[in-house]
Amino acid sequence: MGNYILSKDDKSVIEFTEKRLLPIANEVTNFYSHWTKSDEEEHLQKAFLYECRQQNIKLTREVAITQYYKDLAFTEKELDFFVFPKQSKVTLPSGIFIETKADYQDDTGQTKLDGRYQLFRYLYSSSHNPDENLRDADYGIFLIWGQNYDHRQFQNMETFSIVENSVDAYIELWRAVDEKKTKFTKIYQSKAVEIGVDSLSKDELLRLCLENGIDHKSSETKGDLIKKLKENGIKSL
Repeated sequence: MGNYILSKDDKSVIEFTEKRLLPIANEVTNFYSHWTKSDEEEHLQKAFLYECRQQNIKLTREVAITQYYKDLAFTEKELDFFVFPKQSKVTLPSGIFIETKADYQDDTGQTKLDGRYQLFRYLYSSSHNPDENLRDADYGIFLIWGQNYDHRQFQNMETFSIVENSVDAYIELWRAVDEKKTKFTKIYQSKAVEIGVDSLSKDELLRLCLENGIDHKSSETKGDLIKKLKENGIKSL
């Protein structure tokens, strides 16, 4: 979040996200965590919509939003979900956009960033939308469906359930911080994300060695620096 200070509105959206939306995303993920390998994104979304409506959360799916470059209109694209501001027991400061993704190698979406950029594009383009709820929305959720697909899980003769799992979804809540919706800050994430030293640049590795008092040379390769960090017990940030 940098130097951004959470507002009262932000805190109310965070509470709604954490207490209402995240448990539903986890419910769907626990049921579907073995099946997301088959790329059933539509089924995941329909299950999420079903569970939200069971909990009396007012939202809609596949919202067409015209994409814009400044004031130049392009084609329409479909936002996965839109949560309406007026709910049964609370009125949110604005609606919430939701973009969902499934990534079978990365449960927190750190390797593929397209879902976040899609979310930002929807929020930016919504400023031109004639629908007041969409136009005034300042919040967006990036949701990664959890999964525990593992070829090794069938090697032992143990009772196996396809619906009883302990797998969490991952949610990031973003807010537009300027009137034109061109700047965004992350104000909540559902779990901490480790960044492995293997993914850092050489300059970042050198700085990490320096900060931790690890003897090193600027001429050393990335591989050498990573090895030194790991030997000193530093495997991630």
